[in-house]
Amino acid sequence: MIDKKILRDDSALIETNLKKRGVKANVKKLAELDAEIRRNEEKIEKMRSERKAGSKTKPSEQEQQKLQELREEINELENSQKEREIKLFNELAAIPNFLHESVPVGATEDDNELIEEVGEKTEFDFDPKAHNEIESVKHGIDIERGAKVSGARFYYLKGRVAQLERALMNYAIDFIRDKGYELVLPPIMVKEPALFGTGYFPNGRSEVYAVNPGEDDLYLIGTSEQSLMAMHGNEIIEHDSLPLKYAGYSPCFRREAGSYGKDTKGIIRVHQFNKVEMVIIASEENAWNLHEELVAISDEFYKSLKLPYRKMVLCAGDTGAQAAKTVDFEIWFPSQHKYREAGSASSTTDYQSRRLGIRTKPKGSKKTELVHTLNNTVVADRTLLAILENYQQKDGSVVVPDVLQSYCGFDRL
Repeated sequence: MIDKKILRDDSALIETNLKKRGVKANVKKLAELDAEIRRNEEKIEKMRSERKAGSKTKPSEQEQQKLQELREEINELENSQKEREIKLFNELAAIPNFLHESVPVGATEDDNELIEEVGEKTEFDFDPKAHNEIESVKHGIDIERGAKVSGARFYYLKGRVAQLERALMNYAIDFIRDKGYELVLPPIMVKEPALFGTGYFPNGRSEVYAVNPGEDDLYLIGTSEQSLMAMHGNEIIEHDSLPLKYAGYSPCFRREAGSYGKDTKGIIRVHQFNKVEMVIIASEENAWNLHEELVAISDEFYKSLKLPYRKMVLCAGDTGAQAAKTVDFEIWFPSQHKYREAGSASSTTDYQSRRLGIRTKPKGSKKTELVHTLNNTVVADRTLLAILENYQQKDGSVVVPDVLQSYCGFDRL
């Protein structure tokens, strides 16, 4: 949610940001609506004062009639005012966050900016196979039965493949905990305010699974960020306790709306996956340094797995509505001869905290101020697939990365 004060004082700033993102909105009409709401509020307050003053004396029958008419007029204005306020709120809620000045201009992922390529692309003396076609992996990824039970884009992980996935997640959790992040196992179903507050509603509603609509009105999370940020909704956090650093581990769910026909082979694009997410709630003055910390931690993590990857700054048109800046980590997939997104580190500045009502009060200050929030996917199941492909051998086996061997108890599939 953007600051309404900016709409009043510098609406051109909003228009410039929308143009960068390729998003259309009539900012002029929003500013006019906001001005109309404020004028009407003044009018209503004046009428309330008039009615209150008239009620203090003993009114005549004619004056009582006028007071009744005034009461009805106030009620009518209040109802129409409420409609205007709801309209303005909904319109403002759909406006994306302000981009950081370093975000490159562009419309699609083709315009994302390369920061660095790390590690040499894996070379083979044979034709590398896709993760689900590797001989030692075939039994461990059961797509047919997943589709039979749950539908397309669901699957079973079994045996040593499942053990390797669990090892990867446990290693990631320990890796992050050693950096000072507190492990949290969050609810995987949340109420609508959690998704609105984190900026995934209204724009991302089509990606979310609703649970028992009309009765429970819950939603399956697409990232533990949604639960972890909402955990502190409408709270004033002690300034000395900032930053709060969490490592959330959970299954995640996405409808992948609009992805029909994309990534149909294997389990690159699925509806359910496991993920370890880093979340930070910080003061404004430290937020961008902490974004660099998140990027550095992911760098160290992927290097420890000895996977070839690259870092990309997302361009304006490819940056999520809630983010001010996002750095993507993309791992090399030999079977596809390209890098694929595996995680991303984002700063959402005060966009989420304004919607969620998360504040802090600096020492010596009489006023509270909004915190800044950040998130980073350090690992998801797609990293497992990259390991399978990059560590596959000519005989159909897969070597387990050194750092995972003690976690899974074997060195090869």
